[in-house]
Amino acid sequence: MDFSTSLNSTHSGRRDNVLIVQVNRMIAALPRVFVPLFSLLFFAIAVCLAVSALVQFAQPVIENGDFVQGLVKGLHTGVVALAVYELAQIVHQEYDYDNQPQDIMQRIRRGVARFGSVVFIALVLESLIMVIKYSQQDLAGFLYYPATIIAGAALLLVALGLFVRFTEAPLETARS
Repeated sequence: MDFSTSLNSTHSGRRDNVLIVQVNRMIAALPRVFVPLFSLLFFAIAVCLAVSALVQFAQPVIENGDFVQGLVKGLHTGVVALAVYELAQIVHQEYDYDNQPQDIMQRIRRGVARFGSVVFIALVLESLIMVIKYSQQDLAGFLYYPATIIAGAALLLVALGLFVRFTEAPLETARS
């Protein structure tokens, strides 16, 4: 009895090891499929948003000859397109196994800094668009919205600077 129990547990252990190895192979293979797929998806969304921004810019200019209104509408969507494009670039570059740097901290710093910069620029441009829009429509009472967005963008920029500063020390000690 003891021999058959021992034989069954050994066979079960091998089966479990084979299953673990197969699951690990599948997990390693999934990023090779999904990373390009997600990069392509974000890139396609960015292209659609960029085309939409051009249409939103051209429509008021062609219909009314209102260049500023077209600029306000097109720039808003264009900034979102830029952010989505940058996200596609980050996904592609950070998970590309051929060109990725070996240091994980450097990869994280670069990705966070790039995306944080795009978000910061998008927030500042959004507040600028709101200021132009509210000033054209004589809605000076609503200018606290863009002021709040600018304050939030300033806090984001300070947080990004602190992130870069505090993650710089581990990089320097790792290189030494």
